[in-house]
Amino acid sequence: MSIPEEIHQGRRHIEGSSLFIELVDELRSQMEEWTAVKKDHWMDIKEACEFLRISSSTLRRAVIKGELKVSKRTGKLLFKREWLNKWLVG
Repeated sequence: MSIPEEIHQGRRHIEGSSLFIELVDELRSQMEEWTAVKKDHWMDIKEACEFLRISSSTLRRAVIKGELKVSKRTGKLLFKREWLNKWLVG
């Protein structure tokens, strides 16, 4: 018994699978949006410590020494994920 197939946007399309493909495409686009939001997400000191799995005193020490980029505009210490990753790598 052969299953009818056709090429659909570069994917093999089997009858009845279009709903599944639509759901996968929707999930993929949602994940891309979440990733983009997380990438530029500002973290306070608590979130940064949880992300890095270090103590707040270690994080504050790096800020005081000038080793870690930080924003103090709002009166709080705020970090971007890319700054934290860059500091970790050295």
